[in-house]
Amino acid sequence: MTDYGTDVRLLAGDVAVTPTGALAQIDGPALVAQDIAEEATTPLGSLPWDPQAGSNLLQWLNSPYPRDEEVLAELRRLAAKDPRVDARTIDARSDRDGYVLSFRPLGSVSLRELRFDGDGVVAEASDG
Repeated sequence: MTDYGTDVRLLAGDVAVTPTGALAQIDGPALVAQDIAEEATTPLGSLPWDPQAGSNLLQWLNSPYPRDEEVLAELRRLAAKDPRVDARTIDARSDRDGYVLSFRPLGSVSLRELRFDGDGVVAEASDG
């Protein structure tokens, strides 16, 4: 089994807590999806300790005329940048509700899917 790491689970941009009040944790393929979603919705250059982190995705999604090719290329770039993703499985597409990024984390049998609109990540799903 692949070790993807462990982190704090985020829910709507805030830390999630358990019923006992402890910080909720996330690991496995769901962590890979969370990390990609966070990088996609973090404005490029906004982290002083890592100015290369982030993306222009939200800026492009909120422009009056978003260009599909820029958005789709950025989604593919973000997934390919993560060493825990099988680059052969990366796909990005647009549909009537926004944009969808799908990928399979290395060592995983499930495909992860992130859906984006102008507000950022709308939903995350798995096929397994």
